[in-house]
Amino acid sequence: MSKKKPAILKFIAELLIVFIGVYGAFELNRYQQAEREDKIRERYFNSFMSELVKLSADIRGVQKEIDKAILDFESNLADGDQPNPKPLNIYFQAPMLITKAGFNEDVFTQLDPGLAASLGGGYDNVQIVSQNISDFNDMCNRQLISNQPIQFYNRNGSLKPEFNWYLEGLKRLQRYMNNLSNMINGGAIPATEELIEGVS
Repeated sequence: MSKKKPAILKFIAELLIVFIGVYGAFELNRYQQAEREDKIRERYFNSFMSELVKLSADIRGVQKEIDKAILDFESNLADGDQPNPKPLNIYFQAPMLITKAGFNEDVFTQLDPGLAASLGGGYDNVQIVSQNISDFNDMCNRQLISNQPIQFYNRNGSLKPEFNWYLEGLKRLQRYMNNLSNMINGGAIPATEELIEGVS
């Protein structure tokens, strides 16, 4: 019996060492996997943040351009002038497409469900602004660009009804862009910054 005890104790000790070794290797592997996932998340959110900031700056620039076009047009009309509607050629497709993809809730649900919930409607907002820009540019191309002189005003000096879309389109586009800008600066950027701080 006295010889069996040390053998059993030795077996238990070896078993314990093997168990600790396997468990330690498993935990180390899990830790390394978590580290890799955190780095992927951090890179993803940093990239998304960069695109958000870029799009926000682009929107501000276009908003100033639209504000000026609206103000100039309305001021000239108020002064009794006959300003011609002019295409603005609004384009910032690349940041729009990248940000729209980033707002895809399926992506954020996997990375962070909380952020996905806070960005609800972001994809739709980007889509609406993109569509309105496209529609406005199409109308400008169809109705404001011609090899022949365009008569924008009727005999009594009023803008013809078929061109009312111009000012209305600018104001509608400005409203949608304000909504998107508020969502980006008031929701998406702060939420993404918080996530970046959490994983870095």
